[in-house]
Amino acid sequence: MADISVSQEILEPGILSVIIKNHNKRNALSDNIKLELEKIALELRTRTEVKAVILSGEKGNFSSGNDIKEDHAFGDGLNLEEARQKNRLGLRMCDAWTNIPQITVASIEGACIGGGVSLALSCDFRFCDAKSYFYVPEVELGFTYAWGTIPKLVSILGPVKTKLLTITGEKLYSNSLIEWGLCEEVIQNPLNYSREFLKKIILKPIVAQQMVKESINRQTNFNQISILEQDQVLLTRKFNQ
Repeated sequence: MADISVSQEILEPGILSVIIKNHNKRNALSDNIKLELEKIALELRTRTEVKAVILSGEKGNFSSGNDIKEDHAFGDGLNLEEARQKNRLGLRMCDAWTNIPQITVASIEGACIGGGVSLALSCDFRFCDAKSYFYVPEVELGFTYAWGTIPKLVSILGPVKTKLLTITGEKLYSNSLIEWGLCEEVIQNPLNYSREFLKKIILKPIVAQQMVKESINRQTNFNQISILEQDQVLLTRKFNQ
């Protein structure tokens, strides 16, 4: 029997918990996990019994980001067509989570790195614990930050702070996350806080809040730009080999 890489559980009527389960790698996002998270997000579009979703990582970390030690990471060793498809898995996952009709919360403990930040920003709200930090190491690794994240960062932070986060590679800890607007609350137990927050949210008219979410998302739909960024990652990787 295969190990479960992503689990689902109904916490309260209407509230679904989705947990990334790869704690030996600080919940790194393997291809299988990306595909499973994308599948869950797409299925949620028709699961009307689910009104809100909490996304978290198991055992003290949200996610250490893309699993760069996985076979064929960045499309290495694949032909161009296969490499392009592989490099788009993270973008597809984030796009699916961004467009879930339900209100979504990222419950963040510990490390939230690279693709983990991308996934967290694909949720509507972020609640962190005091040990949480965001870290974007892509430039240090020699390629652009992709998965559709830079437009989201610019919409939250503005251009200057986005450059500070993505170019300098400095870690942002809980107080800065609040100050910069990357998370809404820093609390001792973000999962319980998320649960109580959503219990109040789902008392409000569901269709109305989904329509508002869709309207806001339309204002920040940069998907075509994001697809070009994925090709930039692939070409940079090939050039540097």
